[in-house]
Amino acid sequence: MLRRRFLVLTASAALGGALWGAVSLERSSQEPRPRPIFSLLAVGDTGKPRDLVAALDPGLAVAAALAHADTQSPVTGLVFLGDNFYPDGLREREFKDRLRSNLVQPFCHFIRLTPRGQGSLKEACPASEADRHPVPIHALLGNHDYNERESPLLQRRRIPDYLENWQMPLGDFEIRELEGGVSLILLDSMVWLRGEPGDALTRAVRNSRGPWRIVAAHHPMVDTGKSAVPRFEARMKRALERASVPIQLFLAGHEHNLQVIETPKAWPRLHVIAGSGSDVREPTPGDAGRRFALADHGFARIDLANTAGPLRVTLQRVPVARMGGPSGQDVARFSIDLDGTVRNLHTARD
Repeated sequence: MLRRRFLVLTASAALGGALWGAVSLERSSQEPRPRPIFSLLAVGDTGKPRDLVAALDPGLAVAAALAHADTQSPVTGLVFLGDNFYPDGLREREFKDRLRSNLVQPFCHFIRLTPRGQGSLKEACPASEADRHPVPIHALLGNHDYNERESPLLQRRRIPDYLENWQMPLGDFEIRELEGGVSLILLDSMVWLRGEPGDALTRAVRNSRGPWRIVAAHHPMVDTGKSAVPRFEARMKRALERASVPIQLFLAGHEHNLQVIETPKAWPRLHVIAGSGSDVREPTPGDAGRRFALADHGFARIDLANTAGPLRVTLQRVPVARMGGPSGQDVARFSIDLDGTVRNLHTARD
């Protein structure tokens, strides 16, 4: 099967089938968008070591496309969905080298260095802060980030000594109340693979301000085929159902592709996977609610134009080693209302 293939599932349950076809490489939506009051860029699995030939490095292409997306329409935050450092996480002996190559250099547009970072990493991010757009970087840990015992603590405690806007939860989860009435719920999904942390998350989600709620974790909580993590799915479902509040969106990585899955009868209503920040794998048959899947590098953008909504989700694919600039291409756009109504605004076809 060709690498750049995508799957679009029709919204009609009566059809219940999949349409496979080749991606149109030049298709891109350039329609103007209203400036949002809240906007996130989300990408996972960015941690592949850099290619010696920069023009062939997919991670650098994705980072450049993220910066371009922000330049075109500024965002209020960036979410890293885990697996920030392959293959085994972050080690002390290579700390500054990996910080330089995997974060500071590719994501310079979004970085704000601390005085210590200025002293040792400035050459990797030479642009002035006036020429950049530092925003909060909401970072999560993935399964590869746990392979080295020292890695989680280095990412949680040491990186902020160098990157002022790096904000990784210090515990199992953290809820951040953001612009536009958005409660961003950040989860360490590896904790949930080892056991269920009790009712603390349920209470916190129930008490979150909302009315918009976005959950972000490394692992998806829906069936995506071979990479499904049943224990995480079951535990998350129980915890969020007990909270008894609307959760419109779930963001995840781990899958190394781009997907949109709808769960019409349960919260979170819409699941968006953007785990192809540096590597790509084919989607496998999974959840019957899958509306879109694409094996390509890319990221997700989430916009809220006003507090009444809707929340708009755009998936962008990023051509790698392509002349003509760093911009991504819209391949799927969905919206979701406060009540959970999902609309398919655009999916790329032949």
